[in-house]
Amino acid sequence: MKTVADRERQPLSMVKASWRWRQMKQDKYLYLLLAPAILFVFVFVYMPLPGIMVAFKDYDVFKGFWGSDWAGLKFIREVFELPMIGDAIGKTLLISTLTLIVCFPAPIVLALLLNELRLKLFKRITQTLLYLPHFLSWISVIGIAYAFYSIYGPLNDIRLWLFGGDTERIMFLSNPHFFIPNVLLLSLWKETGWSTVIFLAAIASVDPQLYEAAYMDGAGKLRQTFRITLPTILPTVMIMLIFQLGNLFQSNFELIYGLQNPFVNTEVISTLIYKQGIQQGAYALSTALGFIQGLIAFVLTVAANSISKKLTSSGIW
Repeated sequence: MKTVADRERQPLSMVKASWRWRQMKQDKYLYLLLAPAILFVFVFVYMPLPGIMVAFKDYDVFKGFWGSDWAGLKFIREVFELPMIGDAIGKTLLISTLTLIVCFPAPIVLALLLNELRLKLFKRITQTLLYLPHFLSWISVIGIAYAFYSIYGPLNDIRLWLFGGDTERIMFLSNPHFFIPNVLLLSLWKETGWSTVIFLAAIASVDPQLYEAAYMDGAGKLRQTFRITLPTILPTVMIMLIFQLGNLFQSNFELIYGLQNPFVNTEVISTLIYKQGIQQGAYALSTALGFIQGLIAFVLTVAANSISKKLTSSGIW
């Protein structure tokens, strides 16, 4: 049995380690609940990491991963020689930037509006209806979009009802100019409601006494929102923004690939990786393309986190 004097003579690192071990034993059931998530991340995130080496090998299916010859930076250079890479990067940046501008503020505004609802039953029903689209797969959303926008779908029927029976029916999904607005609309419809959960939780943590003090000083709801609510939830907003900026070179593969058709063939980086790697069997080239994409995402995340730390003193690490 160690005395107080013995514990005081122990190095600080050993004291901290002992304290952490006691905390882990105390919270053992919480760690047990966390175990499946840790296992999932380990199996599907960390175990595939050695596969990045395919980008630097002349990969041969018959020789296998370890038997294939090293190719150096050959496929990294070939990525930038692809004839469609410039257009794919441009479309990826365009869609990601527009998604950031349109879809990122939407759940914040919606959370602020939902927070002002006072009828609890109406608030719960509204939140449930807004959350539901999130639980649909993107393939289901694409199927709904095809049915809604089809020549004899509800949208064309509404147009005929509003403008008369002589109105020409339109093939919306065959119009290249409608592709990007449609991607934004479907993303808004599916994910905005679910994304409000995080911001509603952040708003719920605001001290009610701040609102009472502001009300006593004559501040209305709008001023309370800009002077109390938004500054208080700013760290949460910045963390979510960092994640979004890290995905600037990413795109929703399922949605974009599912909306492609013979009339519209908008290529982004993720669809290019799929078509090069899976359909044409250029595994090394597609891995090199994915490696560059991931490297850029890492740099953007680090840069966004550093800027956030300097401006708001909050970040993801």
